[in-house]
Amino acid sequence: MIETFERRRELCLTCNRSQATCFCKYTQPFETRTRFVILMHPREFKRQRTGTGRVTRLSLINSEILVGVDFSQHERLTAILQSATHLPMLLYPGEKTLEAGSESFRQAVGDKIPLVIILDATWASARKMLRSSPNLAVLPRVSFALTSTSRFAIKHQPRDFCLSTIEAAYRTLDALDTSGFENLHGRHNALMHTLDQIVEFQLQCAADPNLVSHRI
Repeated sequence: MIETFERRRELCLTCNRSQATCFCKYTQPFETRTRFVILMHPREFKRQRTGTGRVTRLSLINSEILVGVDFSQHERLTAILQSATHLPMLLYPGEKTLEAGSESFRQAVGDKIPLVIILDATWASARKMLRSSPNLAVLPRVSFALTSTSRFAIKHQPRDFCLSTIEAAYRTLDALDTSGFENLHGRHNALMHTLDQIVEFQLQCAADPNLVSHRI
């Protein structure tokens, strides 16, 4: 029991990893005009230690994480969706999606602040979250042009178009910055730098038995 308590006490409460393998040190927080809400599946919150949802939240100052599956009655999300100053959009593929930064995107946003909702879950779990949350399913959807496959080499992606949460946030911001909607001066590149450092660290741990286990 004492050993179990000691191991739990050594966990970073932010990224859910041991202090020795904490990912938080790789993040470089920055401000964005766009607001992000990361809806994290409970499985990701409790078990997933190679996921990037938490470091995405740490990197994006104007963001927050909400945990759940059924968000239809979620008090905090309901308040966010009802904000008069924001336009909520779901970052998810589908028909009639708005390409981030496009003219149709600008027209839809108008004088409001875009609020991008990201589902931090496996594709199967994300679909379940949508089925359970009609308030998410009816939101306008935003997307970006897929120019390359995922760089999250330590995790297998089921399809070429599948990206980690941190990559999805980066691609969205890159499209918004390129179009002039954001004015980031390259600050968003820190997201991919963080991802690359995480991948490099994990690969080193997997290859070198003398390093702290990447599973810790």
